[in-house]
Amino acid sequence: MSQQIQSISTSHVCCVVVCYRPDFQRLRTLCATLRVGGARVVIIDNSEQPTLDMSLLPTGCELVSLGVNTGIARAQNVGLAAAGTSEAIAFFDQDSQPSVGLLGTLVSRIRLGQADIVAPVCLDEETGSELPSTRLDRLGRSVAVYCVDEQQPVEVDIVISSGTVATREVFAMVGGLDEKFFIDFVDTEWCLRCRAARIPIRVVPQAIMRHRIGDSSVKFAGCSISIHSPIRCYYQLRNCIFMLRRKYVPILFSAKQLIANLGNRILLLLFVKDRLSYIDAYCCALSDGIRGQTGRKQI
Repeated sequence: MSQQIQSISTSHVCCVVVCYRPDFQRLRTLCATLRVGGARVVIIDNSEQPTLDMSLLPTGCELVSLGVNTGIARAQNVGLAAAGTSEAIAFFDQDSQPSVGLLGTLVSRIRLGQADIVAPVCLDEETGSELPSTRLDRLGRSVAVYCVDEQQPVEVDIVISSGTVATREVFAMVGGLDEKFFIDFVDTEWCLRCRAARIPIRVVPQAIMRHRIGDSSVKFAGCSISIHSPIRCYYQLRNCIFMLRRKYVPILFSAKQLIANLGNRILLLLFVKDRLSYIDAYCCALSDGIRGQTGRKQI
């Protein structure tokens, strides 16, 4: 039996935009796009030295400057608290470029009154290729899912957080983002918590958003290797180990992520100059992950 979708206006949505040392013009364009449909926009600035000028941001935006890099999970949770009683919450980060109609398209597919999550098709800003979502089989093995050519929403298990729209019931059931991860795999862990709670996540093919992944990327043996700083590589490897400890995260998925991430980071050494900094970050990540060191890396 088909389920009727209760309509909701974008004016009932709170968009939480997390930024860190953002390109101001890019951020302003993002916020202006989100405000077109009347959505409330709350900007959470994780920068150590806040430089955003509210008078230059679109009317209707709110700014929360944290004055320290608290990590994306903490910033998103601050945004959730600021969202108050909004019927749905949408997450965006400073590297996303939604079209004017994207938010309205997503919101038209959300099912109010129940725990429901929708997400756009994300395209790599540099290459224009689709960044696949992920579905897990019954053994926990991951399969890449491409949705851009589909006609109806596609149910998946893992999406990136930017562009994701969730009803308030989702957070009532599974809580907010896990601040122990600080950054990287924050969205993956949250999606898998939703999966364990049987909350559906659907990608809407008609909603397409460009998104930037990493500082840049290089091609090697047919594979695309994202270039990240040593500290980002640290979090990526360490948090893979964290996921191995979560009972609701399938062991095969966690193991594959760790092996793939480690292999990718080793290949990255071929393309960076300060290799010793990267090797040190890798060693610290493995050590801290095994010891259970969570949160922000103390340097």
